[in-house]
Amino acid sequence: MISFVDMNLNKQILKIVREPSFDNIFSIEMIKALEQKNGGNYLETLLLMSAQIKRLIKEDVIEEVHQSGDNVKTHHPLTHKSTVSETAISLKIKHMNYKQQLLVGIGEADEYKLLCKQYPELKEDLQPKYNNIRDQNTKTLGKIKVIESLLNNMST
Repeated sequence: MISFVDMNLNKQILKIVREPSFDNIFSIEMIKALEQKNGGNYLETLLLMSAQIKRLIKEDVIEEVHQSGDNVKTHHPLTHKSTVSETAISLKIKHMNYKQQLLVGIGEADEYKLLCKQYPELKEDLQPKYNNIRDQNTKTLGKIKVIESLLNNMST
């Protein structure tokens, strides 16, 4: 995910961009909104905003749209597009979590099995729990396989 702090963007500009009303806003409206919040002079605000808009466009936070004829320039917020490395990291973390979950589940299933052998009188109570954890382990293993497949496809 794009870190706005890393982008060295003015916090007030980010606040404007993040506002729900920020949709199809014109550059001049962004400049006026910043000037209102900042109380600065128009030229300084214009230069600052111009640099910040260019940075937002470069980082794919907003997109610039030119309309022919009227020469109108607007900016739209973009939904975050994960980079390949961000996606891979996220998938690897998910993969590790599922593997850990599976190991815990296997341990739990083994313990139910052992308890059923040691205490046959508890088998009736323990068997449904054993079956449930075994089913959960199967589902978790399926999730692991899907993520491993995605990670393998990403590396090729």
